[in-house]
Amino acid sequence: MLALCAAALGVGGIVVATDGAAGPAGPAEVSIAPAAGASTDLSCSLTGEWTAPERGSVGLPTGLRLCPEAADTPGPLTIDVPGALIDGWDLRGGLVVTAPGVVVQRSRITGDGSTDYGVLTQGEGTVRVQDSTITGRFAEAALGGSRWTAERVEVVGVAGDGVHAGRGCRLISSVLSRFEPGTGIDGVDVRAGDVVVEGTTVRMGQAHGSAVRIAPDEDAPGRAGDGPIVLRDNVLGGGEYSVVQPGPAAPDVELVDNRFARDAGRAPLRLPAAVHERGSTYTDGAPVLRG
Repeated sequence: MLALCAAALGVGGIVVATDGAAGPAGPAEVSIAPAAGASTDLSCSLTGEWTAPERGSVGLPTGLRLCPEAADTPGPLTIDVPGALIDGWDLRGGLVVTAPGVVVQRSRITGDGSTDYGVLTQGEGTVRVQDSTITGRFAEAALGGSRWTAERVEVVGVAGDGVHAGRGCRLISSVLSRFEPGTGIDGVDVRAGDVVVEGTTVRMGQAHGSAVRIAPDEDAPGRAGDGPIVLRDNVLGGGEYSVVQPGPAAPDVELVDNRFARDAGRAPLRLPAAVHERGSTYTDGAPVLRG
């Protein structure tokens, strides 16, 4: 029998309570419910100390034991304490981050259709999601909002878009693949300036929208012009166009050294002339011509 904790732990508007012991079928059930909290560290004792992932690792590291959530009601959990750490959890629904400096790591978030996003920032919220897997059904996307960083994150088997990137977002060394069917589904939907997508693989089906869609909303806070939109050293494929920028050209868009699969429905690229693009090749090394 394994004792998880002796009492409830509060963090960022969340309280985690266990029954104190595990039965023969596995660890004790862990409940997460809205409450006032006192601690910023919400780590699953089953998962153990954090260690640096192996080179090339993406998503939830294999072999980890996670604390299972048993939420009483569907819907997102709100993280509202600055610096909160969510580590080693198997969560259903989604998280809404309203505080700065939040970290979500070594966790799995499974959408059950009750939330718009797997992880969403609102207000002053900022979050780093790392070494985690997001899957399942979301009304909008696996990850959304502004000022988030996702590193070594796996977005897989999602019904909805992959990520919605507002101002200040970074998608690094991640993999987005195996999306559910849907003509309007995009892998990365860039909605503002100051966005970087680097070292990431995004693979879509031909019936999907695009691997990367660049369409900053000029009427929204964080409009293009806050900083460049940069796509660098990625592997992209599928969609009608793998990378598309519809409408008027947004300023400060750069595509550098990206590689493309030969599986786009029409062409790998559809970009305005003003976009700075260089070094685009197919995965076999042949150059890609702009459309």
